Amino acid sequence: MSRTSSPPGAAARRRRLTTLRGALATLAALLFGGASLPSAPSAEAAPAQPAAAVAVHLDPGYQQAPFEGWGTALAWFANVTGGWPEAQRNRLADALYGADGLGFTIARYNIGGGDSPETAPYMRAGAAVPGHWKRPGPETPDWWDPADPAHWDPYADAHQRWWLRAAKARGADTFEAFSNSPPYFMTRSGLVSGTADPRQDNLRPGQYERFAAYLAGAVRRVQHSTGVTFDSVSPVNEPATSYWRAGGGQEGSHWEPSSQAAMIKALRTELDREGLETPIAAMDETDPDLFRANWDSYDSETRSALGRLNTHTYGTGGRTGVRDIAKGTRTPLWMSEVDLGGSVPQSFTDMRPALDLADRITDDLTRLEPRAWVMWQAVEDYENMTPAHENSNWGLIQTDFTPADAAHEPLRRNKKYWAMAQYSRFVRPGSRVITTDDPDTLAAVRPGGQGAVVVHTNSTGAYRTIDLDLSAFQALSPAPVQRYTTDPAHNLQRGADIPVAGRRLTVSLAPQSVTTLVIPGASGVDARKAGPSAEPRLLVNDHSGLALTAVTAGHGDTLVQRPAHGPDPAQRWTLTRTAPGDWSSTASYRVTNAGSGKVLAVAEGRLTLLPPGPAEARQWMLSTSGDGHHTLVNAETGMLLDVTGASTADGAEVGVYRPNTGRNQSWRIAAPS
Repeated sequence: MSRTSSPPGAAARRRRLTTLRGALATLAALLFGGASLPSAPSAEAAPAQPAAAVAVHLDPGYQQAPFEGWGTALAWFANVTGGWPEAQRNRLADALYGADGLGFTIARYNIGGGDSPETAPYMRAGAAVPGHWKRPGPETPDWWDPADPAHWDPYADAHQRWWLRAAKARGADTFEAFSNSPPYFMTRSGLVSGTADPRQDNLRPGQYERFAAYLAGAVRRVQHSTGVTFDSVSPVNEPATSYWRAGGGQEGSHWEPSSQAAMIKALRTELDREGLETPIAAMDETDPDLFRANWDSYDSETRSALGRLNTHTYGTGGRTGVRDIAKGTRTPLWMSEVDLGGSVPQSFTDMRPALDLADRITDDLTRLEPRAWVMWQAVEDYENMTPAHENSNWGLIQTDFTPADAAHEPLRRNKKYWAMAQYSRFVRPGSRVITTDDPDTLAAVRPGGQGAVVVHTNSTGAYRTIDLDLSAFQALSPAPVQRYTTDPAHNLQRGADIPVAGRRLTVSLAPQSVTTLVIPGASGVDARKAGPSAEPRLLVNDHSGLALTAVTAGHGDTLVQRPAHGPDPAQRWTLTRTAPGDWSSTASYRVTNAGSGKVLAVAEGRLTLLPPGPAEARQWMLSTSGDGHHTLVNAETGMLLDVTGASTADGAEVGVYRPNTGRNQSWRIAAPS
């Protein structure tokens, strides 16, 4: 949630279905967007000179874990709007969590640290989230005692609590509590915004147990007062960054990796002491690369204390590494916070911020494989976004956080709101994202496996025709396909239904558009077309271009890389699902060498060949984003098939190593030539 003018930030999302057309669509944009819409071609018009169709293959044979939902952090906007007049705050809650809104099902509640009452206000509007402590008398050193009820305010932060109840009343069923900073009296600086040196931890030494007691106590009290149950609690936020400086505009705290580990273990101990089974989520790092660097430093006790992994994607490098860490440890993973301000000035009609958001969602879901996708604050401060200030497009809805009349303050939906709706309205909890071979296309099978959803982003200024190959589904009925489009002239506009021709679907898409296709007749998986092939294949390393080769020596088998030679049985491998019909992205495979009949395995930390057997050390999970490249994750150790030292030399050893996103851990499954 690093919302400063230069480092990355966080925020928004939503969805709403409308069938208004023509003048009514324009009127809705004027009412919700605060600006007139530019003229644009109809979303259903055909291009005058269509370009060659973009072929897109859908593979239901690679299904991610059931999706848990979409959501937002509450934090600043809830701290403001939770105290607004009832009708107005309900309009906002309907827009985000209502059945006719975005249909969010996840809310992240911010446990505020809280500055001293003597500290003059210095944070941006809404960012001073109240703490849960109460100081009944004059301050003395280490005055706060978590065991003393007089030192707690059991009903603090009423505005965010209103939002928890409002979200739950509208169907939200997943809640997380997260912290950005300890209370001021536990910090080095005496402020909840960080230290003078942003590379220094702000929690004072010796305060870990007290802060753990604060978080556990706040969780228990908020649950009691709101009726929600927190599914997780996250004790640190973007911890290893250098964003958090004393006097900054928001709460934040630096944590060295060793401090993160100490805090996680202290919190687990305190939750257990309080009788709270709430899982701990961590470490909510700003990007996957930094997440992985923190994770690599954690000891086994710290890792085992975590019930979920959280990462933000303000930076996008290293997503596949975090994906494979989650698979290897069998720990659920969330993309728990992101937003994009966009590359253009504040606008409620420009599609470019919406297209950027759609690209991020599609990339995150296909490359990271998170079970949930959560925005930073979905409602942003309109005044702060104006040209006089940030001149940007944070949030899905913008409204003034310091209005003259909150009851009549406009709730301004931008195009990002409608782009978010293209996903959140249709890819519902229980859906399973599947792979496609097109980076602009997200696809999922619907809950229960009946029907499919495709969301395609056309960021170009021209029409685009896509040709969807649906042949990998086991069944495809002739039920017509529904189409919904957001483009410069339309907001989630339903178009004419589209017939399916055989096992293909050809659709023309408007310029600068996000289009959702609902394919109700698609179901099942055609095992003959679900990869990988049952025929022997080569495993070719993406970094070296050389093939995995088994070498049999007098004292055992070794694995090396050699120039690809298709007829060589030492290079031919058969990948067989250990559980036929398991189409999940965590399905296990035996990788059998054609020359020896032995299987690829890990023994005593070393890659080797062993006789076939049921042990997980002899099994591998395949990870892919649908681009033809794979990592192989050992089912027992979580280690990846890896060319040692990223060597490109003929004969270099192939072993296993922790996920590092290097191309030496990426492989093509190629047919022997």
